[in-house]
Amino acid sequence: MTPESIYLAVVLALALVSFYLHRLRPDVTALLVMLSLLVPWRPTDEGLRAVLEPGEAFAGFGSSALIMVAAMFVLSAAMVRTGAAQLLGGRLLAAGAGSEWRFQLTVLCLVTAFSAVVNDTTTVLVWMPPVMAICRERGYSPSRVLILLAFGSLLGGQWTLIGTRSNVILSDYLRELTGEGLPFFAFTPVAMAVFAACVLWFQLIGRHFLPAAAPHLTLESRYEVAEFLTETMAEPGSQFVGKTLSELDLPGKEVTVLQVIRGEEFLPPSPWLRIQPGDVMVIQGRITAITDVLNHGLRVREEMRVSDKTLRSADLRMVEAILPPESELLHHSLRDLDFHHRYGVSPLAISRAGRSIRERPLSEPLQSGDSLLLVGHEAELDRVRLNPNLLLLESRPLPGVGRGKAVLMLAIMAAMVLTSATGLLPPAVAIPTAAMVAVLTGCVGMRGAYEKIDLQALVIVGAMLPFGHALQKTGAARLLADAVVLVFADGSPQLLLAVVLAFCILLTQLIENAAVAVVMAPLACEVARAGNCQPAPFLLGVALCVSAAFVTPIAHESTILVMGPGRYRFRDYVVLGAPFAVLTWLVTTLVLPLYWPLR
Repeated sequence: MTPESIYLAVVLALALVSFYLHRLRPDVTALLVMLSLLVPWRPTDEGLRAVLEPGEAFAGFGSSALIMVAAMFVLSAAMVRTGAAQLLGGRLLAAGAGSEWRFQLTVLCLVTAFSAVVNDTTTVLVWMPPVMAICRERGYSPSRVLILLAFGSLLGGQWTLIGTRSNVILSDYLRELTGEGLPFFAFTPVAMAVFAACVLWFQLIGRHFLPAAAPHLTLESRYEVAEFLTETMAEPGSQFVGKTLSELDLPGKEVTVLQVIRGEEFLPPSPWLRIQPGDVMVIQGRITAITDVLNHGLRVREEMRVSDKTLRSADLRMVEAILPPESELLHHSLRDLDFHHRYGVSPLAISRAGRSIRERPLSEPLQSGDSLLLVGHEAELDRVRLNPNLLLLESRPLPGVGRGKAVLMLAIMAAMVLTSATGLLPPAVAIPTAAMVAVLTGCVGMRGAYEKIDLQALVIVGAMLPFGHALQKTGAARLLADAVVLVFADGSPQLLLAVVLAFCILLTQLIENAAVAVVMAPLACEVARAGNCQPAPFLLGVALCVSAAFVTPIAHESTILVMGPGRYRFRDYVVLGAPFAVLTWLVTTLVLPLYWPLR
């Protein structure tokens, strides 16, 4: 092996460990990978040299793949905002809820179809609230349904060029290599076969391995709320009288004022509200913290266990919310955010990976996929509903601005698909053009478009693309490919394809699929070259298999997002997802050569 190959192997190994452990944000890891290619380390006659020149290392941020990925986020936002999402399946979801079995199949099929043209993570965020609402209305256990929502979003990403960003990356790599990328519907025939096999397995066998339907639990039971709701009165002479709520320093005592009752008037807990003698304060907190507050001049009127019934008696509501991947609240604790004063609602509990955080939840930095149990007045909850940093999991209609805009957006998408599929416009032109038309026609505003672009995803793509170039430039990809071909020298091209795809399946369970696509693209092409095969079917197979992140919850945002509300354990993903991943690998290996000859 050459020194450059060893250096890249070390960088890749460290990156994989970092992606897996999540000690650093994925975009930070990707940027460190890019910078490692710029660090001079190899001695030459002219001094120390880096693997890549600056222009090569930063080229990923000017690639057509990055522009197409950004345009995909804009198109997804427009599809949701205009109500095109509702036209495509809002009624079908409710119609298919007659039985648990029908509802499971409806969710899997509907979400797969939707995710073929809308970003996979957006798909989960759009459909989770109505799915949860139907589960509550019909008495279905969310743990029996939500994992299918995540799996459907991943299966749908395999169907078209814009299904997921890894498809765009691999198509763009092929275009740079051969001058022609993967056609828009090149993925569809094999993806249909994979989908059929997965649905058949689930219906015959897999559904029996879903978590047992738990008895219907209230929100406070699911979150294991160990807090109390107490009505207290400020007595004359109390040290609370004459002070504003912001001056009481109650957050430091792990106690929150939910409401102030003055006579027959219900007052929201504004920070500047000044306490008067006889005011009744509805406070919430743990017993020890409430006891500490009561020793300073408050008299208990009534003490109640936190429940939806007691909250409604105080004109309050309890709701569940989830943090989307792009939330600004990530990596901050609720105490640091001054959450109650900032949003007007109070957090009762935090659930992570399906389990409630017991130790000092207010001090725990929030992570993507965390779900919060919140309590507040309807007016404050209305403001939270408009906040993109939190997604309330409650019954609500899918967003829309009118049937006309929805039909227009569907026409824009159809035109984009038609021009791409017929070759009238290359996808690198058709996709950004469609996004711009959506903006110009008012299907999505520029502000909304910018807000929906996942900058973290773009940084990962732009920063990791040069690593694929480095593998090819240094010959490291060729060395590994020659070793693979040598080991399987007597094997058929289909065996080489199976080996490459098996490696993809394993990697995508651990790290983000776009990063896997960047690493595997040059390796797959070199294996194809060494085996005298075409690179296109190998890259197509890689695209299908890097979307098969079914086995672990950590590899994809879709699987992380459903873990908390579904109360899933790691083993649930292994038991239910491993057959989906194996079927993806097996069907792709067998069907792809029939559709696209390897030689």
